[in-house]
Amino acid sequence: MQNKKRAGDTANKPFAGKNETATSENAANFAETKKSKGGLRRLVNAFLYTCAGFKAAFKYEHACRQEIFAFCVLTIVVIALPIDAFSKAMLFVPMPLILGFEMLNSAIEAVVDDISLEYRELAKRAKDLGSAAVFCAMVIGAVVWIAVLAKCISAGDFNGWAQAVCGLFSAGK
Repeated sequence: MQNKKRAGDTANKPFAGKNETATSENAANFAETKKSKGGLRRLVNAFLYTCAGFKAAFKYEHACRQEIFAFCVLTIVVIALPIDAFSKAMLFVPMPLILGFEMLNSAIEAVVDDISLEYRELAKRAKDLGSAAVFCAMVIGAVVWIAVLAKCISAGDFNGWAQAVCGLFSAGK
């Protein structure tokens, strides 16, 4: 069951004062007082908000922690691979994009849950769409990795590398 909004309802309108309905003038005043004007302070605030976002993602979102762990492991793998810089960049690019999609999905879920924990069809749809977006990003990442690694294998970039890695493990025997 969805709640119907009343004409003068100001509960979810931060720019509407007491006994006052939201108007475009009030909205403009709210935006004018709350939005940053630019300059160095805006950049510093943006950076601090970004850091707070990463901290919240790591603290509250299990999927983000898993992806950050995978990101770290795969970054080491990318650095260690005996391939050209362009191929390394192509392998690296999907990783922060997947993490970004996961953070957007987490933001959608947080907002939906903040509004209400009751089951609502539109809330479910929003959460499902966010999850589907993360899945699409992961598929794109997998396709990029498969394509780059296949190109490198067919070009012979890994010739001798596998024996060298295996030799490291057998050297201690």
